Amino acid sequence: MKHLLRERPVSLSLAVLLLVAAIATGSLVGPSDAVRAGAGLDPAGLFGAGRVLSLLTSVLLAGNPAELLLVLAAVLLVVGACERVLGSRRTVLAWVATAAAGGLLGSGAQAAGLLTRALWTTPPLTQSTLHPETPVLGVLLTASALAGPLWRRRIRLLGFTALAVLLLYSGQPEDLYHLAGALAGLGLGALLARRRPRLEGLRSSHQEARALAAAATAVGAIGPLVAVVQPVGYGLLRPLGRLFRDPAPPAQHLADRCGALADGSTCARVLHAAALGFPGTVLLALLPLAVLLAASLLILRGRLLGVWLAVGVNALLAVLGAVYYGLLPVLGDPDGARDLRDAVTLQSLLAVLVPLGSAVIALVAVRHCPVRPPRRTVLAASAALGAALVASAVVWTVAGLAMRQSFLPVPGPLDLLAAWPERLVPVGFLRWRSVDPLPAGPLAGVLAGWVGVPPWLTLLVAALVAGGAAGGAASPRDRARLRALLRSGGAGSISWMATWPGNRTWFSPDGRHAVAYREGAGVALAVGEPAGAEDGRLQAARDFAVSCADRGLVPAFYAVEPAFAAALAPDGVPWAVVEVGEDTVIDPATFSMRGKHWADVRSSINRAERQGVRAVWTDWASLPLATRSQIEAISEEWIADKRLPELGFTLGGVEELRDREVRLMLAVDADDRVQGVTSWLPTWRDDELRGLTLDFMRRRPESMNGVMEFLIAAVIGTAQGMGLEFVSLSVAPLSGVGDQEDDGRLERLLAAIARSLEPVYGFSSLAAYKEKFRPEHRPQVLAHPDAVSLPAITVAVARAHLPDRPLSAMLRAVQPSRAEAEPASAPAHRGPGG
Repeated sequence: MKHLLRERPVSLSLAVLLLVAAIATGSLVGPSDAVRAGAGLDPAGLFGAGRVLSLLTSVLLAGNPAELLLVLAAVLLVVGACERVLGSRRTVLAWVATAAAGGLLGSGAQAAGLLTRALWTTPPLTQSTLHPETPVLGVLLTASALAGPLWRRRIRLLGFTALAVLLLYSGQPEDLYHLAGALAGLGLGALLARRRPRLEGLRSSHQEARALAAAATAVGAIGPLVAVVQPVGYGLLRPLGRLFRDPAPPAQHLADRCGALADGSTCARVLHAAALGFPGTVLLALLPLAVLLAASLLILRGRLLGVWLAVGVNALLAVLGAVYYGLLPVLGDPDGARDLRDAVTLQSLLAVLVPLGSAVIALVAVRHCPVRPPRRTVLAASAALGAALVASAVVWTVAGLAMRQSFLPVPGPLDLLAAWPERLVPVGFLRWRSVDPLPAGPLAGVLAGWVGVPPWLTLLVAALVAGGAAGGAASPRDRARLRALLRSGGAGSISWMATWPGNRTWFSPDGRHAVAYREGAGVALAVGEPAGAEDGRLQAARDFAVSCADRGLVPAFYAVEPAFAAALAPDGVPWAVVEVGEDTVIDPATFSMRGKHWADVRSSINRAERQGVRAVWTDWASLPLATRSQIEAISEEWIADKRLPELGFTLGGVEELRDREVRLMLAVDADDRVQGVTSWLPTWRDDELRGLTLDFMRRRPESMNGVMEFLIAAVIGTAQGMGLEFVSLSVAPLSGVGDQEDDGRLERLLAAIARSLEPVYGFSSLAAYKEKFRPEHRPQVLAHPDAVSLPAITVAVARAHLPDRPLSAMLRAVQPSRAEAEPASAPAHRGPGG
C-alpha cells in the first residue's frame, strides 16, 4: 500500500474523493433530482446563471452505481498508469484543466447550436449532466503525448474513433463533453511535451495494423447498436442507427394515436413500417452488424476475406443510407415539397461517409492480411450463399403466391419477385416508402419477416468457415509431420524457419523429407535445405525440383550451403548460385571471453550486475501477461520510431516468438521491466537439440548500454552448459552482395534491397557488430537451375523480403543502366564464398 501511495498519490486521492462525494450526497445508489440539479452541468445554468463551479462538481458524481464503479476502476487503473508518465502535479493539472475545458467547450457547442441544426439546443440545454469520465479521458489523452509512439497511436486512434461513434449514434450531452475533454487533453499534452500535434504516419507490424483495423471495424459495427439500446439520444446518426431495429409499436396502437393527427402521410408511412414488425425483422436488422463483427475478427487473424467482407457490407450500408435515408424521403413526398438539395443534409452525408470511412480503414489492412482462403473453400462458400439467395427468392415467390390473399395489395409473381430484394434489407430502412405487397395475415407476416434471414445467416457462417481456412497453409497434420522431420534432422541454422506462417510444405514421396517454400511469380522459393534425415536429403531436393517443374514452377533454394547447391545437379548443368549472406557461427565448447578483444562484452556483463539486470531464459508460454505486453510494446515502438517496413521470410517478429519450441533470453531489471529481448530458434538432430540461432532482437530505447552483448553472452554460456554444438548469430542477410562489377540482375536486386534497408536495418553494421564474438563465417547462397528464369526469381525474392514494396519500384531497381547493359540470359555464377 505504501508503494502505491508513493507512486500514485493523485489517482488514489481522486478515487477517495469520488467515493466520499457519493457518500456525502447520498448518491451511492444514484443522485437525487435535487443533487443532480445542484451539481450537474447544463448550458443554461453555466452561461445564464453563472454556475461556474458546476464545471468541476459535475465530474465528481456518477449517475448510477454501475457508472460509479466503472469510474473508480478507471481512476485507479487508467489515471494511475498515466500518473507514472505525467507525474503527480501534471496529473492534477490535466484532471482539472480537461474537466473544466470539456464542460466549457461542450456547453458552448450546445448553446451555439452547432450540431444537428440546433437539435442539441432544445431538450438537453437545461438538462443537468454528470460526466465523471471526462477528466479520465482528458488525463489519458494528455499522457499520450508523452507516451511512446505505439501507445500514442493506439490511444488516439481507438479513443477518438470510439468517442466519435458514441457522439454520432448516441449524442447525449456527456458524449459531447467526453470528446471535448479528450481534445483538451490532446492540446494540453502537446504543450507539456512541447511539440505540435500532427498526424503521424507511423509504421507498425502487421499484427498491430490488423488489430487497429479490426478494432475500428468493430467500433463501426457497434455504433448502430448504441442507438438501438439507448432509450434517448440526439446524435447525428442516431436516426440511421435506429434503422437497425423494429421501427414502431404495434400497428393498432399507432392507428389509434394517428387518428387525432392531421399529418396523414407521415402516419401512413409509420403504420406501413409497423406492419413489418415481426421477430424475424429484428434478427434481420442485427445480422449485417454481426457480419461486420465477424469481419473484424477475420482481419485480426490476418484473413484477407475479412477485409473484403468489411468493405462489401460497409459499402452496402452506405448505399442504403444514401438511397433510403437520403433520396427516398424526397421521392416519396406526396406533396413534392422537398427537393434533393433539402435532403442532402449533414445527417444524410454522414450516413454515407461513416460507412465509407469504415470501408477505407478496412482497405488499409489489405497488405497486412496475407492469408487467402483456398479456392475450393471460396467456391463452396459462394455456392452456399448463392443457393441461400435462390432458395429465399423461390420460397418468397411460391409461398407468397400460395397465400396471395394475405397481402395488400394482392400481388402477382412479378410483384413478389420485385419486392424480394427489400426483404433482405433491415426493415428500418424501408420506413420512408411504401413496401408492397404488405403482409396482412399472420402467415404472410412470418414469411415476410423471416425470408431474408437465411441468406444473411449463410453469409455469416460461410465467412467464418472460409476465413478459418488458409489457402496454401499446411494442415495441422502436415505441420506436425514437418516438426517431426525437423526434430529428426534440421538442415542448417535456419531450418526452424520452415515452420513460419506464409510457407507451404512439400513432402517427399517416401515421407522422410520436407521442403518449406513460398510461391510467387511462378517461383517456389525454398527456405533452406530439406528437413529430415541427412541421407536422401539431396535426392529429396531434386524430387522437389521435378515436382515444381511438373506444376509450372521454377525451384530455387534460398540460404543453403555452397556444397549443397553444387551437388544439386551432379550429371547436368550446375545450378547458378548467388551469395545472399554469411552464417556467423560460434562453437560453445571453445568459447571464452579472455583477452582484450572481449573487453566490451565483459563490461556489459559487469554493468548488468551493477544495475540489477538479470538474464531470464524462458519461452513465450511461460511469460506472464505483463511481460508479454512489454515485449510487444518494445517491438512496435522500435518499428514505429524507425519507420521500418516489416520484413518477413527469414526475419521473424513477435508472432514467431509464440512458438513453443522457440526460446527467449530476456534482460529484466529489478523492477521487472524488460530491457531487451532475443529469441533463439532450435536446430535438432535425432530428436536432440544441437544448436540455437538468433532471430528476434529488440531493446528498450532507454535500456542499459550493451544489453544485447549481455544477452548473447548469456545464451552462449547457457549453450555451453547444455552441451550444444553451435550457436548461430544468424545469417547476416544481404551483406556484401552487389560488390562485383559483373553482378547480374539478381545481385543488383539484392544490392538495391540492401541499400534501401541499410539506413534502418543496418545489415552491414549488424555484420560488423557480430564480429565482437569472433564467429566462424559460412557463406549462404541462393541456388537456381536456369538463368532464363532470373526475372521471375528476382520478383519472388523481392516479394519475400519486401512484400509491401510496389513491383514497379522493384523492377526499376534491377534494370541495368546503358553503360552496364548486359544480355538478360547471362547467368550469375559464383563459386563457394562468392
